Amino acid sequence: MVNRYSDICTILINEIDQGLFLEGERLPTERELCGRFEVSRETIRRSLKHLIELGRIHGIQGSGYYVRRQGQHMKSTINRFSSITELIRNANLTEGDLEVQIFKRKPNAQEIQLLDLSSQDVVFVIDRIRTANREPVVYSKNILPQSIVGADFPEKFEPGSLTKCLSQKYGITIAEALMEICAVTDEDMLPYRLKMSNSPLLKFIQVHYDPKGAPVFLSYDFMRNDMIRFFVRRT
Repeated sequence: MVNRYSDICTILINEIDQGLFLEGERLPTERELCGRFEVSRETIRRSLKHLIELGRIHGIQGSGYYVRRQGQHMKSTINRFSSITELIRNANLTEGDLEVQIFKRKPNAQEIQLLDLSSQDVVFVIDRIRTANREPVVYSKNILPQSIVGADFPEKFEPGSLTKCLSQKYGITIAEALMEICAVTDEDMLPYRLKMSNSPLLKFIQVHYDPKGAPVFLSYDFMRNDMIRFFVRRT
């Protein structure tokens, strides 16, 4: 009998490393693991959650827990500005977009403040899921003033990096970004594809500025922390 959830994690990690569970293979069910280790379902769920946080497995709602393919873990420092596309490509993965929607609306109070807008301005909302090797890793919502890109922005938009699109189509350079890291709350509306992963999420609110210090666009990014980890160098 194994009492501690950390011991169960160690055993399962060793079995994965030894090839007893192959990449992409489904783990035994929670009930089967409870019987094997003679512990409660709460202990097993805590163990599985920790393995998700370590990036060793991922969960699919209604299906089970699967061994994660190695090499799909991305690391970055938040000391230097980089786009999501760069982050994915630097991990030797292929980026992609899912469920892309572009629509116009009036800015809310936070967007008016952060982007220096008025209540009469109009913004484009670019709503999409960013993928790495076809696996959803980031839910991204970009807020871009129409006054900057014009009414025909949806026709000029290209999938991938928004900063690259702005540079190539409009000659706009993003020099820096001011980022706030927040907790994900029940008020945050997340797409089903990201919810079904059962993965821990980090929420980033970023204002992107041009070389003159003028705000260009605002982004809300919900990143899977089992796939993307961030580090800060402190001296």
